[in-house]
This record gives sequence, structure tokens and C-alpha cells, in this order.
Amino acid sequence: MNSYAGLRLAHRLGVPFVLEYNGSEIWIARHWGRPLRYESVAALIELMNVNAADLVVVVSRAMRDELLNRGVAPDGILVNPNGVDSDRYCPAIDGGAVAARYSLTGKTVIGFIATFQPWHGAEVLAEACVRLLLKRSACRYSVRVLMIGTGPRLPAVKEMVARAGLDDYVKFTGLVPQEDGPRYLAACDILASPHVSNPDGSPFFGSPTKLFEYMAMGKAIVASRLEQISEVLRHGETAWLVPPGDADALGDALARLVGDSPLRRRLGEAARRDVVAHYTWRAHVDRSLEALESRLCARVA
Repeated sequence: MNSYAGLRLAHRLGVPFVLEYNGSEIWIARHWGRPLRYESVAALIELMNVNAADLVVVVSRAMRDELLNRGVAPDGILVNPNGVDSDRYCPAIDGGAVAARYSLTGKTVIGFIATFQPWHGAEVLAEACVRLLLKRSACRYSVRVLMIGTGPRLPAVKEMVARAGLDDYVKFTGLVPQEDGPRYLAACDILASPHVSNPDGSPFFGSPTKLFEYMAMGKAIVASRLEQISEVLRHGETAWLVPPGDADALGDALARLVGDSPLRRRLGEAARRDVVAHYTWRAHVDRSLEALESRLCARVA
């Protein structure tokens, strides 16, 4: 927030300035925190950065549209979704030790990893899992839920689980080191990405990193049908998509995958192929470099 160090360094060194823009800090503060005290100054600094950059890399089409509406030139914007290290996140990783630590061995495990922010939909997932475990007695024997990470919405999720009397069925890991994330995901059979819509009705502008990590693990994915999520994932082919914020639909999708291991395997294998072909960090960087070269060549010409 309020930083223009990259712009100053680029001018001082006489090199191109590439800016990655993940969203407006002003919008984020207004909708998911407290409005900035000097909002107008922050807006000027944000606009100065995006207008001065030789290339602005945005992670979604919604971000591109937002910048176009703010007057940024379209030929200077590259839509480039997030990605994954597909060697670090891969189906060959052994999650056995994690499964044993949380008494998950022999169970069908629904997993979720996050910093538990408002847009992650952790409460929707908790509600869906509570309904699944309470309404389907067989699931209480065969299914467990692994919630990985910590953050501001975690206490509310824990309260929902405790109130339902399901503490033995939903496991919370707390904060785990980033490098251990793949082993935790490997302990799961189904991975959830239950993101919710923006509170003001604007398009969902995120490019969830967890989505690409899930795909690289070769696991079955249940995700919200939101903007880029539904562009990256194809319903019934690489994931099972549900309406955002709909705990009933999410619960039904989870039940469907819990009871159909061939479907889980098919979705996971297809998702892995897709992410390796299109969404590695190497491919991400290559696209950025190609766009910058094209932009600079056009300027010289």
C-alpha cells in the first residue's frame, strides 16, 4: 500500500517497470477491513503506478476490466493467472505421516488450506461438512475433514464445528510451514475451494493460488463457480463446480465425490494434466517476458 519504490528504481536504473496488480488496496480496505484514512492519496499512488508501468500483469480478467475502467491503456495489460511449482506439488508426495498424525488413515478426507480470510468461504465449507456428517450417518464413519492453516475466520469455523459436536471429525492443523503444504494436501482425497462472491456484487477478481496447487496434486476438486475459477476449471472434467455461498450444493457435491472414487480419480488426473500444460510458474514468467518484449519492441518501432 502506498508504495512506488518499483517505479522509482526503474527510473533510477533506466530499466523497464513491470507491475503485478492483484487488486486495489483501497477496495480491499473498504470491504474487508477499515477504509484508509488518506484514501485519495492512496488512489493517486495506485493510479500513478499502473499508468507508469511498461507492463501491468493482472491475475484475472476482472482486474483487467477494473484497470480499463480507470483509464489504463489496454495494450499495456497482460492477464496472467497464478500458477504452481508442479514438481513441488505432485501426486507422488506421501501424505501418510500427516494422515497418521490426525487419525485420517483409511478415511475419505476432505481438505481445505487457507489463511481463513473472508473471501475464502471457510464458513460455507464448515456448514456443508456439518450437514454432510450429521445427515449421512455412513459419512461419520468413513469421512474426515482436514482444515489446514489459520487466520481471522478460523475461530468462527471452529465454533460451528464444536456447536455441532463434530470435533472428532473435523481436524484443525493450525499454521503449517509453506514447504509442508504439499504433504498436508497429499493426505486428502477431495480438496475444496469454496470462495464466495464479493460483498459489493462486483466480479470476483482473485486467482486463488490454492486452486493450482490442488490441481497439481492430482486430487478431486470442489470449487465455486466464480469468474476465473470457472475459467480455469471445467465442470465434470477437471473439477465439480457449485454456486458460490451455497452450503447445500457444496454438501451435495462433496457427498457425490465421497461416494465415487473413479470420478475423483478422473477429475484429479485431468486437473493435473491441465495445470502442467498451462499453469506452472515457468509458463507464467514466460508469458510475462514475452508480453514485455512485445510491448518494448512496439514502443521502439
